[in-house]
Amino acid sequence: MNIKNALATEGWMKTSELEWLAEKASNLRYVVEVGSWMGRSTTAMADNMEGLGVILAVDTWRGSEEHETLLKDKDPNYVYDLFCRNLKAHIDSGRVCPVHLPSLEAARIFQAIGYAGFDMIFIDAAHDYENVKADIQAWKPLVKPGGLLCGHDWGHPPIVQAVRELLGNPKSSSTIWYARMGG
Repeated sequence: MNIKNALATEGWMKTSELEWLAEKASNLRYVVEVGSWMGRSTTAMADNMEGLGVILAVDTWRGSEEHETLLKDKDPNYVYDLFCRNLKAHIDSGRVCPVHLPSLEAARIFQAIGYAGFDMIFIDAAHDYENVKADIQAWKPLVKPGGLLCGHDWGHPPIVQAVRELLGNPKSSSTIWYARMGG
């Protein structure tokens, strides 16, 4: 797996997490990443996908409450612009498509058009119980049978609570939780 570019991109993902995402994405066609920030994890996946694989990067690029101090004096498009610069080659090639919408709104649009064929959906947006639960409920129906629903920050109590309530006891690889959807 090639994660050199991902490691050079600012973000919180650890090497092992980037390798996990890169390996999973390497043989997938349609991936959604909910919460892309500056593109560290997006880069790990995009750099390792082959053929016609596409990642839909869903984010508002405005951050959560914990980012208010970091972003208070910045242009409202500061993080989005960084994401686009970091992923320029993949955006230009069509490998990465930024979806500049709140998570639930994006999921509603895909549900409205009847699309339910994503190979993998990776959730790493807001980290509070209510938002994690809402994200899982919104995106779970959009994973194709046999596809992977997964997310970051396993071990964080609100995330563990929401995931267990909705998915039982998922598998985990360090701080990434994952479950195969029925089919």
